[in-house]
Amino acid sequence: MIIVFFLEKDVNFYYFRSPRSFQNTMTAQSMKNRIKSLRFRIILIVMCFSSAIALLVALLSFYASRRYLRESIRQSAYINVQLLGNEINYDLNLVLSFIGRLTLDPEIEDYLNRIDGFEDNDIVSYRQKATDTWAHLNEEYTVTPSHDLINRFLVSTPDGSNYLHIMRVIGTSGPEAINDLISAPFFSILLKDPGHPCSGLYNSPFQKAGTPILPLIRPVKNYNTPEMTGFIYAEISSDVITKHIDNLELPKDSSIFITFGDNNTLLYENGAFRPASLPSDKADILAVYTLPDKDITLCMLPSESELRSRSRNQFLAILLVLLFIFITGVIVYFMLSRMINAPVEKLTGKLNRVGEGDFTRDNSIEWDNELGNIGKGINDLSVRVEALINDRVKMEKDRQELEYRMLQSQINPHFMYNTLNTIKWMATIQGADGIADMSTSLSRLLKNVSKSTGSLISLKEEKALLDDYYTIMKYRYGGTIDLSYDIDNEELLGQDVNRFCLQPIVENAIFHGIEPKGSAGKIRIHIYDRLEDRFFIDVTDNGIGMDEQTIEKIMNGDDKDANDFFTDIGVYNVDKRIKLTFGNEYGLTISSIPGESTTVHYTFPKGNEIKRL
Repeated sequence: MIIVFFLEKDVNFYYFRSPRSFQNTMTAQSMKNRIKSLRFRIILIVMCFSSAIALLVALLSFYASRRYLRESIRQSAYINVQLLGNEINYDLNLVLSFIGRLTLDPEIEDYLNRIDGFEDNDIVSYRQKATDTWAHLNEEYTVTPSHDLINRFLVSTPDGSNYLHIMRVIGTSGPEAINDLISAPFFSILLKDPGHPCSGLYNSPFQKAGTPILPLIRPVKNYNTPEMTGFIYAEISSDVITKHIDNLELPKDSSIFITFGDNNTLLYENGAFRPASLPSDKADILAVYTLPDKDITLCMLPSESELRSRSRNQFLAILLVLLFIFITGVIVYFMLSRMINAPVEKLTGKLNRVGEGDFTRDNSIEWDNELGNIGKGINDLSVRVEALINDRVKMEKDRQELEYRMLQSQINPHFMYNTLNTIKWMATIQGADGIADMSTSLSRLLKNVSKSTGSLISLKEEKALLDDYYTIMKYRYGGTIDLSYDIDNEELLGQDVNRFCLQPIVENAIFHGIEPKGSAGKIRIHIYDRLEDRFFIDVTDNGIGMDEQTIEKIMNGDDKDANDFFTDIGVYNVDKRIKLTFGNEYGLTISSIPGESTTVHYTFPKGNEIKRL
């Protein structure tokens, strides 16, 4: 048995542990480190997130599919009830058309006008007229395609004393039945408003027992006067509704409601109608259809059992999908655990070596996957760190060199100021105003060169420096050089620019553009802004111009012919300083037409928040 010797920090004595206890301690520590590892947390988050997404998708899918099923069943019910309504409406229109045609039949009008005029002793003529009219009615009834829907109909005088009765079903036809018809509650309503069948199903006055009927009454009026000479009564069989409902073969718990008017609602079930009311709690799935030009509405309540059955199947399908996602997640967990663990450890080791200063490339961490891309990025980063540092050092060196070259151009200011002031006063005393102006301008120009190391000044100050320089050049060339400004927006003069960014360009325009021309020249400076975030300056001269090779040479800093006091700053120097100060998207561009003109185009950022260096 091996004894392991430990010193605990929390006690001041030694004790012994068995190997099993030590092994358990190491296992617990390893498990704790694994739980704290980023890999474990990523996999745990992915699993939790995937489970949450799967559950959310399952719930949303369930409710969306349930809503879709309800809408689908409702739509199917609406199609059925619309089809049912169209079939019922078609049959009713056949009956209405037949009865409407009879109201205009001359034979019927002649019968109603003459039947009350026969004397009692003229019974033969009375019977003959009635027989002829009845035969005509029977023939019309026989040939009409709607005769199967009409149980009976009769043509009667207004008081019911004389009538002709044709019936398809057995029933009474005596004066008592006529009196029952005239006293029926629907009679007066339909006689005044004959536009549609009665608002309800009723028992026939001619048949006390049997299936209910839809009564239909049409007045017959005289051609010459609006006086009613009689009426036509028809009993429409309820089969006009029930036969079409029975043909639908609906589920047992699907209900059909038919509403006459506003309140008279009947429920059709088990082959019969009974009074009922529409279920208000299921109005969202109730399919409703109103017959055209008729105060009859059909309502269908879809089958709840069909909805439950489809919802149950959908729910089971979603559960299976959820279970599949969970099992897939478990498999992915173990696959990720295997695929991520070793690469992450290698990447961690490489990062540790980089932190210790080892920037050599490790090709073993560049796999053909996303982690390999990270390893390649780490290798590229480690290889380029020194190059980045060198670039930064070189950039700072270039900046210092530019500043040094600016400082090189400075001379002892006190000596120059004293000398120039002496020249100025001597010229003033002697009346040489030109010499005084040149001395003053040169004094201010050299003072601005030497007074500050700041690289940014306002455009207004830079313009003043350029004006001093132009004063000197104007006297030097005898007034043959003209400098003009075109400023679109005076507020641009408050924007920051690099110190001595205009003077070198104007100097180059004079020495290399206008002077070789051998004649008077013009320099135009245009200051404008056409964008919200930047402004522009164009310096244009009408000198000899230059070709593309010369432009490229100047922009690359290869022009070493400059020998003037200020020209050492140079076009390349100005462009470089602008880019170092504001960024590579700003600086100078040159366009030129050989023999005609040259334009140097400046681009500066707008805004005075640029930090002055």
